[in-house]
Order: sequence, then structure tokens, then C-alpha cells
Amino acid sequence: MNEIIKPMRCAVYTRKSTSEGLEQDFNSLDAQREACLAYISSQRGEGWIPAEEHYDDGGFTGANTDRPGLQRLLDDIRAGKIHCVVVYKVDRLSRSLLDFSQLLEFFDKYEVSFVSVTQNFNTKTSMGRLTLNILLSFAQFEREIIGERTRDKMAASRMKGKFIGGTIPFGYKLDKERHILVPDDIQAEQVRFIFECLLREENLAYVMNILQAKGIGLPEKKYKNGGIRSARPISRAYLYRIVHNPVYIGKVLYKGKIYEGEHEGLVPERTFNAVQKLLAEKYTARGYVRKRIEGVLNGLLYCKECGSKMVPTYAKKKGRKHFYYVCHKCVKERYSACPTKTVRQVEFNEAVFRRLMERGLLNKNDFNQLDIDKQTEELMKIVSRITYEYKESYIEVSLKNGVQFGFRAAVKPHPGGIPKQERQAYKEIQHLKADKATYYKALALQIREYMRVNNLSQKECAQALGLSSARVSQLMKLNTLCG
Repeated sequence: MNEIIKPMRCAVYTRKSTSEGLEQDFNSLDAQREACLAYISSQRGEGWIPAEEHYDDGGFTGANTDRPGLQRLLDDIRAGKIHCVVVYKVDRLSRSLLDFSQLLEFFDKYEVSFVSVTQNFNTKTSMGRLTLNILLSFAQFEREIIGERTRDKMAASRMKGKFIGGTIPFGYKLDKERHILVPDDIQAEQVRFIFECLLREENLAYVMNILQAKGIGLPEKKYKNGGIRSARPISRAYLYRIVHNPVYIGKVLYKGKIYEGEHEGLVPERTFNAVQKLLAEKYTARGYVRKRIEGVLNGLLYCKECGSKMVPTYAKKKGRKHFYYVCHKCVKERYSACPTKTVRQVEFNEAVFRRLMERGLLNKNDFNQLDIDKQTEELMKIVSRITYEYKESYIEVSLKNGVQFGFRAAVKPHPGGIPKQERQAYKEIQHLKADKATYYKALALQIREYMRVNNLSQKECAQALGLSSARVSQLMKLNTLCG
């Protein structure tokens, strides 16, 4: 009696690391598939039959499993359509020992065997598994050696001043034949203007305003995948990168060291050094450096005016740190881009916490014992968004359950964030408040006039104004002393 042989549906998987040559009529993937199909035909007596579906990955590395052909193969294995996976060589499936061991576990789970045509082993046997692990270890070793050689080659090219790829700096274009940076006539003049303007104005914010007024910005850019980045103004961060980049004096920066470049510089080295000295002295003279930090309301607080996030910052002055929230649009572009500048974290946080505690949404004692990260997590459980309107000092809170409520709070702005034309007026107000004698004298004169017009005694005046008799008497005495 003849034994019935169960059909074994075999999937052929092929892979090539680069896309070079794939446009040919008979490429590397076709050669791998042909060899695998010939092997499957030799096992026809064992019930092996090839799957009609093609599982090919052209131009994909074997260092990971993020490959469309491989993912389709794994999906078909889960669906029970495949019983055996056939490859030309082990490293076609993976060059990572960890990924390969996980794939083998996956094959075992669904009772799928794995066969390599040129290395002649089968994972159904213990000797086949041992051979596989040895071969795969060498494949991973080879991949790591290739990676080290590539990094060494890139480092050597960089130290020789060659352009090895990446984003082309503003002011240059790429000569594809020589693979070297060459000046872009229009942008090169704009770069020179930026350096000269900064030396003249000595203020980055002023330079940004001048660039916007002249229409100098980043042009539209088209990507290989068809995407388009629209034209946009030069942000504060991008301007920093321009004025600090040694590429504009014909040099390249690699791992903290500067090397002579093959390309032509756009600005004299003397001008570049003068700009670096100016910026260094400017920030040293100011006496503080502003840095980003984590704030309790980070990720929850938004500017009412422009819709941008308000990010936490701090200014270090005379050894003390002062914490603020600042509109992100002002950080990216300039302080005149949005009227909402900076507000002090302490007053703002206390105003929000107090309202939430009044509504029974936070427990004061428990909340105050948490660190900043835990406080933020606790707030995110009940609050979805907090919006701040700078002019009216109006804070609006949106809860997770959809409920909204708003309130006004006397949160203090940061004088450094107020526009220059308003800063002097702010200082004058602060000076008047500090001059207590002048303030109380004016108040006492107003009370005295109020008493005269309404023919009131000090006691009757105190009752009408909601003050104590002692307070009114004190003001009258102060007026007499200051008179």
C-alpha cells in the first residue's frame, strides 16, 4: 500500500541590499529565485510545491526585519498558507543573530521548516540548527565589519574636507559631478548680508526683523518622495546655526574638530571670528543663559493668541534660577511674532492649582508631596488643555470630561520678554510702586478730597470706603508728615 505524501507548500524569499541592477531583465533576485525553485523541484517526490506568491525585497538591508516582502511572508505563515521557507543563503533572510533566532522561534511556532539551498541544511535536524547558528554568527560579524569600514571611510572623507551627504547648507548647492559644495549666487549674497548685518546691529532679533522685511528666507524644497516643504522665514534657531557654522569660511566640523574643506567659503574668516566674539561677549555681559527645562504644565499649556505651546524655560542670573513659560512661536521666530511673551511659573502654577483644588479635582496635601514629573502625570489625568490669554491674564482650563472653566489671575510677566518700547513704561510703574511715600501721599489726598466733597468724618469715610478707622487715620497722618 502506497503512503500518501502530504503536500508541502514552499515559499521562496529573496533579498538584495542595494537597488543597483534591479532594473535589469534578469537580476540578482531572479537568480536567487531560480536556484530555489530548482531545489524545490528536486524535492517534488517529498511533496514540495512552490508557492505562487513572490516574496522579494530589493534594496533592503538584512540588519532588521522592517521589509515589506518579509512581512507579507510572515502574514501568510500566520494564515497557514506556507509550510517551508526556502532561501539562497542564510544571510538573505537576516544578518542579525537576534532577529534570526526570533524568526526561527516564529517558524517553530507555526511548524514551518527553513532551508538554505547553497548551504545544504534543514532546521528540522539538530545538526542543521548548529550549522545555521555558526553561519549566522559569521554573517553578523561580516555586517559589523562592513559597518565599521563605512564609518571609518566617512570619517576619513570628512577630515579631508569632503561633503559626504546630508542637508545642503543655506548658501550652497551641490555639484553632482564632482560631489562638492558650490556657492548659490543669490543665497551666498544673503549669507554675507546676514554676517555683516549682525556685526552692525549686534542683535539677532533685529537681524531677524530685517531679514523678514527684505524677504530673505528659506526657499521651497522638493523631496524625492514627492513631498514639498513650503518657503518659510529663517527662524531664530536656524539663524544661530548659520552664524556658528564654519562651513561658511570653507571649513568642516567633525566630532568637535574643524578641518579644511574642499569647498569655497562665503565670508572672510576675520568676519566670522568677529561674529563669534560678539556673540560670546554679548551673552557673557548679560550674565545669564536661558535653557529649557521641564515644567509642571509642560505639554498642557497653550498660547491663546497664536495657538502655540508655551514651553518652560529658566534664566540664570547672579547664581539664581528664575523659571518662566514662554510662547514657542516667540522662541522659534522672534519676540515680536506673538504678543504673549513670558510669565513666571510660580504665580501661574499656583493660580491653576488653586482653582483645581477649589473644585475638588486635586488634593492639596497629596499633590504637593509629588515631584514635578508625577505632578504633571496627575494633571494630565484630569486636564486636557490649558489656554492663556496674555493681555487679559485669562486662563481657561479644559478637563478630560469635556467641562471647561476660566478665570483671571494676577500672573506676573517677565520684564525681559516685554518689547523694548514697553519696557521703560514698565520700569516707571515699578519705580512708582516702590516710592511708597509718593503713593500714600496721593492716596491720602484723594481720601481727603472725598471727605470734603461728601462732608464726611474720618469714621464715616472709613465705613463708606470699607476701610478701618485706624487705616484712614494713619493715611491722614502720613499726608501731614509728607506735606
